[in-house]
Amino acid sequence: MADEDEVRAAVADVVARMDDAEDETRRKIPDRSISVVVTDLDLAWTARFADGHLVDVREIPLEQARDAAFRLRLSSDTLVDVVEDRLGYAAGWSHGKIRVDAGIRDILALRKFL
Repeated sequence: MADEDEVRAAVADVVARMDDAEDETRRKIPDRSISVVVTDLDLAWTARFADGHLVDVREIPLEQARDAAFRLRLSSDTLVDVVEDRLGYAAGWSHGKIRVDAGIRDILALRKFL
């Protein structure tokens, strides 16, 4: 199991990658709120996509994670594996390692980006 420091570093890496995304990729990202819950450590983050940027990233209490339009739930190891490119997002989702809770419109909109 990845520890809290590894998970926080992975979240920071995701934010940095989003900052480095190409303009074409940014145009595909819909403006939506997002939350990530790391199930085995009881940690959660919220952020929002705005104009192709990931902004307002902050750690939150677990109960606030329900408020986002697009919600991800995964283990610490899965998060680290995805960020370190050992596991693709689609493979993690299809094998049940990543749970996505969102409306169908949000899923379809984000599918273009992912």
